[in-house]
Amino acid sequence: MSDVIAAIATASGEGAVAIVKISGSGADKVASQLFFRENFEFSAAEPNKLYLGTVRAGRVEDKAFAVIFRAPKSYTGEDVVELQLHGGRVVAEAVLEAAVSFGARPAEPGEFTKRAYLNGKMSLSEAEGVEAIILADSEAEAVAAYRALGGELDRTIRLAGDILVEAAAMTDVALDYPEEMADEEKPQILGSLNEVKGILNSLIGTERDRKLVTDGISVVLSGLVNAGKSSLMNAICGAERAIVTEYAGTTRDVLRERLEINGIKVTLSDTAGIREGAEGAEKIGIARAEEAYKGADLVLFVMDGTEPEGEEEIALYRKISVKPNIRVLNKSDESKYPREADIIVSAVTGENLSALREMIAEKAGLKKGINPPLIRERGLHAAITALKAVEEAITALGRETPDCVAVDIKEALERLYSITGEDAKESVVEEIFARFCVGK
Repeated sequence: MSDVIAAIATASGEGAVAIVKISGSGADKVASQLFFRENFEFSAAEPNKLYLGTVRAGRVEDKAFAVIFRAPKSYTGEDVVELQLHGGRVVAEAVLEAAVSFGARPAEPGEFTKRAYLNGKMSLSEAEGVEAIILADSEAEAVAAYRALGGELDRTIRLAGDILVEAAAMTDVALDYPEEMADEEKPQILGSLNEVKGILNSLIGTERDRKLVTDGISVVLSGLVNAGKSSLMNAICGAERAIVTEYAGTTRDVLRERLEINGIKVTLSDTAGIREGAEGAEKIGIARAEEAYKGADLVLFVMDGTEPEGEEEIALYRKISVKPNIRVLNKSDESKYPREADIIVSAVTGENLSALREMIAEKAGLKKGINPPLIRERGLHAAITALKAVEEAITALGRETPDCVAVDIKEALERLYSITGEDAKESVVEEIFARFCVGK
């Protein structure tokens, strides 16, 4: 019999609703001392149905809804009661404190999801998907997280595992009849191992794909002074983030702003205009601008359409052209000196800004629906190790005895199953759920 735990399951602060969640054998008994409604008993309440009543916690009262989820058809697999209160810190904290006084204990971080895992309601990788979807700060991260939460990752692991189990069975037979392995079993085993290798390579993805999902890309605006970089940054972001004046050299430091393009995080950086003879703070700003574009994934080289192209601009672009870049001719609304550019825009009128965003996405490879990688380092490391074991099994198949192949296949299986938690150590489980917020 599990003890009863309770926690506030919603974010702190003002809001429409605050939820106090109670889970464990006896959750209804704790809740019955908090929630009151005429002719109502939790023991006879219909599950999954909202009941309107009054919550009393000391001197604090509130109109509230109560719902009970009966084991095993609940998030944790235990009896769960949710009390849905008006949002606000005071009421929610008073109800939680009262729940503890009536026999519950405060839940530890991630304990509700941990109980769901321990009670077979979800795998370890699905539980990590819960944490990842809470922490996601871009569409791509949310998509990757839901693929784990929704079981896609588990199904992929299960498919690869089933293929390896069949290969291991054939290898075990060959341990007793090695001559049969050479004649009949070896091509089948090789085909199975190559199939799993393909699955794992697709699952792991490339370093670049993983970086796109987790970190996004860095895009730096660079160019000569007064090219309109700050105005262009404000226009792309849709907000007045950079100071804009008619004076050259206004920007003295690197200004960064986060936005999303095609669901991927983009860090857009405005930098000091570059010119010869700068002194003091402007000179320091130019040095930082040069560092910024050297470390960028993509550079927007901004040119002033109201000024003729000069040797200084040509020399600067020659330096920048070693990086992936887009040549942006700005100030199209008053341009007098057209020249070669990838796109012509106006930060003032907004001309071609949507096209510029699409060009950034295309140049950086920010494709909608990018196949996301494993979402956590633990799973990624296990998949890479499993892939290495499969590759070693393929090599061993051509020159080693069946027992060597069997060892590599079983190593790959152990690593794969550790991702879903079928063979996870207790210390690993504790570490994973310790990262969760209280109430989840």
